Amino acid sequence: MLSPSLNEDLTQIIATVSSIVAACQDKLPASRAQQGGDILRELSEHANKLGEVRALPGEVAKESRQVMLKSGFAIVNAMETLQKL
Repeated sequence: MLSPSLNEDLTQIIATVSSIVAACQDKLPASRAQQGGDILRELSEHANKLGEVRALPGEVAKESRQVMLKSGFAIVNAMETLQKL
């Protein structure tokens, strides 16, 4: 089972990513709309993966920790790329 602080951290990350995706959805530069849309989809996918980990019952397995780590890094990288558009 996730600790309360880890659960809260994941909740905040998911909410922040979801808010960013919603805010950027219609505000991408026309010349970068395809690339921006791909980045927003990637952000949503990784936020969903974090949500799935958060919903798992029981102890946090090695696989779940790997998913959190991979998704966390992917979100950071996607955000950096989105900022450059």
